[in-house]
Amino acid sequence: MWASWRRGGPAGGALADGVVVAAAGAELLTVVGEVGPLTLATYLVAVGALAVRRRWPLLVVAAAVPAAATGYLWLAPMFALGTAARLVQGGAVVGGAAAGMFLAALSPLAYEIRRGGELGSPAALAAGLLGPALLAAGPTLLGRVARSRRALGERLAEARAALAREHRLAEERAVTAERARLAREMHDIVSHHVSRIAVEAGVLSVTADTPEARRAGARIGRISSLAMTELRDTLEVLRDPSAAGSGPGSLADLPALVAESGVAASFTDRVPADAEPGPETEYAAYRTVQEALTNVLRHAPGARARVVLALRDGVLLVDVANGPPPGGADAAGVPGAGLGLSGLRERAALLGGGVEAGPADGGGFLVSARLPLSGPVRQV
Repeated sequence: MWASWRRGGPAGGALADGVVVAAAGAELLTVVGEVGPLTLATYLVAVGALAVRRRWPLLVVAAAVPAAATGYLWLAPMFALGTAARLVQGGAVVGGAAAGMFLAALSPLAYEIRRGGELGSPAALAAGLLGPALLAAGPTLLGRVARSRRALGERLAEARAALAREHRLAEERAVTAERARLAREMHDIVSHHVSRIAVEAGVLSVTADTPEARRAGARIGRISSLAMTELRDTLEVLRDPSAAGSGPGSLADLPALVAESGVAASFTDRVPADAEPGPETEYAAYRTVQEALTNVLRHAPGARARVVLALRDGVLLVDVANGPPPGGADAAGVPGAGLGLSGLRERAALLGGGVEAGPADGGGFLVSARLPLSGPVRQV
């Protein structure tokens, strides 16, 4: 709350208005017994108007002018004029208000001159002029200084915001440059080796002694070509994140993925034809099947698998189950990043879904994903 008062918030404004009205009211009490009812009424109007000085500053100045003309009440006119000087933009308007307040405060002296009163020495005349001048000039100068200070603070805040925007833009440019560098390095390092695998697989598919080896070479060649396509897509996203969404990754690509996976897998699609999952959901389903089948190749070579898609209550269900490998073989030593399932869970969580993975009945393994039909922008 103290911070709100310091910033001039609602609580701080109400407190300041209360203090101002109380101070002017206290001054009013000192002259109650010395003025008539009409003069007292002008004082009451001047003091009461201070409560709305922030909303209608010029009207409050006008309400305080009669009080200044009596020569008895000074706080209410000073508060009114200072607020107007701080809040009103036009310098000429503020100067006119200050001049009017000066002339009003000077009226008792002018009245004395008209009556032929004795003013004394020039020093006494100067002293008589000094009070009205201070009444008008002091609050006006303080109010304009406060206005200039506030305007300077606003400009400094704008400058800080602009500097922060420049820093963010610089960071974004640095990230873009780093993405481009990573894309170049991945292309130079990974694509070279994948291309060699594709070439060697092509040679194997032609020169191998047995039909099984030739078919394996052809299959490796197709997988290598697909890997190159996905690598190019990933590199394009690194260069330009707005390019995300190209390349394979839809439900329509799943039959080909299963067929070319190298796993003896069946594919069952029970999703109604009129269902319209979002592209991010389709992509997550594609990656789930791809990772699960890759794990079958690594950890259960030769095992049979089944891939099932279904739709239930607006959620796409993706189940990839495999049995145990023939003879209990285990390929756990095949190199892998070890982050595949974690990546699937993170991708599903971004969509508001989830992935469960664990041993299945009969010694196999089951990967089950639950993906809402629509989700946020696809993550790569």
